[in-house]
Amino acid sequence: MHKTALLASDMDGTVIPLTGGPERDAEIDRFRRLIADNPQIALAYVTGRHLSLGLEGVSRHRLPQPDIFVCDVGTAIYLRDGRDQWQRDEMYRGTLQGSWRGRTGPAIAGLLTGLTILTPQEAAKQAEFKQSYYLDRRHDHQAALTAIHACLAAHGLQANVVYSVDPIKEIGLIDILPPIAAKDLALAYLFRKLALPKEQVVYAGDSGNDLLAFVSGFNAIVVSNTAEPVKAEVRRQARAKGIEEHIFFAPTRFAQGVMDGCAHFNLFRTH
Repeated sequence: MHKTALLASDMDGTVIPLTGGPERDAEIDRFRRLIADNPQIALAYVTGRHLSLGLEGVSRHRLPQPDIFVCDVGTAIYLRDGRDQWQRDEMYRGTLQGSWRGRTGPAIAGLLTGLTILTPQEAAKQAEFKQSYYLDRRHDHQAALTAIHACLAAHGLQANVVYSVDPIKEIGLIDILPPIAAKDLALAYLFRKLALPKEQVVYAGDSGNDLLAFVSGFNAIVVSNTAEPVKAEVRRQARAKGIEEHIFFAPTRFAQGVMDGCAHFNLFRTH
């Protein structure tokens, strides 16, 4: 795969709109044409979905076909080969195995059974290196994250524990990942793997589980439908890190916001 730039984007709420209609369809059509006209760009979808659900989303919403899928909140990377088949990146997988000392999601779940405020998500939403829960919005999510970290630490384990909110169901979401797995770390892995200039890497997203990727130091697009508390935290962390020039708060939503951000960062060739 010889590419000179990387556009990595969240799916649901970013390139997949939360509302439908002709305007949204037209935006996706424009996005598909832009990607087709810029073959020098590697397109990656970075999602909480499994690969099969990611592919379903591409088909259902007529999204451009990606070169890379980063699935299960950064815990699995798949590369598309010349035959349009998807191959898991085993080097990345191996690093995750080592970081959890051979444990997988089900083993982690067994260590957290005493935390009754956590409700396990459906089996289809669990993965080899991702254990996911629901958390009632009435509960203090910071206290829940602290309790999870303490419980794992008692067993000599660390984890990335990511909190976000489902904007439709209005329920808290918690993903427990190996300490070296998250969207921002997968993005950094791809940056090294593709040997790209840092300024040619752009990330787009819309929610709390995109926060670490937003402030990772790569160029980032925060689409306008992102919740205000998330935007405020991005601004706060960007100021603290001195990376404000790398953050673009798009004035538009969904795929149009991604395209506006790409234009801001001069990612696409113009004709």
